[in-house]
Amino acid sequence: MKVSLNTKVMNVFCGTNSKIRLNKLFDYMLECSMKQEEILKEKLKDLNGSWIIYQWDVDIYDMPEKFDDLTIQTYHTYTRKFYAFRNYDAFRNDKLIVRAKTKWLLVNREKKLPMRITDELGKIYGREDGYEVLEKDVELIDGNYEKCGEYTVRKTDIDYNFHANNARYIEWIENYLDDDTIKKVEVVYKKELKLDETVEIYKLVEDSNIYFKLISNGVLKTIIKITK
Repeated sequence: MKVSLNTKVMNVFCGTNSKIRLNKLFDYMLECSMKQEEILKEKLKDLNGSWIIYQWDVDIYDMPEKFDDLTIQTYHTYTRKFYAFRNYDAFRNDKLIVRAKTKWLLVNREKKLPMRITDELGKIYGREDGYEVLEKDVELIDGNYEKCGEYTVRKTDIDYNFHANNARYIEWIENYLDDDTIKKVEVVYKKELKLDETVEIYKLVEDSNIYFKLISNGVLKTIIKITK
């Protein structure tokens, strides 16, 4: 089952270079998957679980710009035990300009423990042909990571799962990126961040790659790799 979201890139979602801010691109993709949840809500009413995104792998061929008309598609491609794999495609004038592979974990709402994805649940979402499945996590390279900032999670960062929304992590590290062209974004969420937690942001530049590690109370929470 493929679901599409048609939208226009608003000027307020763009930076000084008139291109969409990276976190807003993630917001649009997440909104498309929420649209699918809304379409399927009657069939999912007995599901006592929530989807938690674990990993992103995003290829950007041409960053959307202000006032662009976009069509974003999302679809499930595969399930394995506790994990589901979902793709996103963003089109401008029928041309593919962004594609993303993601890996999600199904967790029990009360106990916050992983739930096995049943065949019946897989059939509800359907299965479409897509890109290769994400098998490996993003790995940090060794080096001298410099602390570039810190951030305390606010009420406005929290989503319906009562933790910091996935796109907010991207927003935080954008403050430490320039306006150069971004070709690829890879993210692995190791641990969630909750209200009032303070996260330290560390950065390492290696050739065309920028690595970020987000740490709270000595615990690695998230790894982000940007390729230019």
